[in-house]
Amino acid sequence: MNAIRESILALFLAGWIIMIALRVNTNTTLHLYHTQQNVLNQESMHLLTDIIEYDFRKIGHGLLNPLGAIQVADSNRIVFSYDKDPSLAYDSIKVVYKMAPIVRRSHVFNKMLIRKENSTKITRFPFGISRFHLKYYNKLGQLLPTPVVSDSLASIREIEVSITLESNNLSEKGYDRARYVSRFVPKNLLSHYE
Repeated sequence: MNAIRESILALFLAGWIIMIALRVNTNTTLHLYHTQQNVLNQESMHLLTDIIEYDFRKIGHGLLNPLGAIQVADSNRIVFSYDKDPSLAYDSIKVVYKMAPIVRRSHVFNKMLIRKENSTKITRFPFGISRFHLKYYNKLGQLLPTPVVSDSLASIREIEVSITLESNNLSEKGYDRARYVSRFVPKNLLSHYE
């Protein structure tokens, strides 16, 4: 009788230890998955923002009239120009940033950021971008209403970019997100050119 009681107690303790080990394993796996999604979002954001920062700082570079470099300025679309190498023949580059829906994604809010260079070189960023928002400011730091009308395009001095990336996989904590907000002052649009 004592042996059966001790065997049952030993089985109960062994089962309890196994359940604790399984729970720790599950929690560790979920945490690792969440961390990997977060790192992937951060790496994608870093790549995307490096390209955007490079382009936005070049707005108006090498152009005879840099204040006319921005042709379209809307809350989710911008078209601007710069000259790649001012010492060579005029080789102006026109860059377009705009959002487009992703057809085969499960997450409804994810969109793709498209970068067109001279309407020939198209780069797509399908990183799960849920928000790409632009704000424009004049030389006094006042927010310009979007879309910026054509006679106010030359008054743009600062551009604020806001980007939100979301993972496609839902975890216990929701969708993993990375957010980026930055204001650019392209040196070629500074007031000393006026």
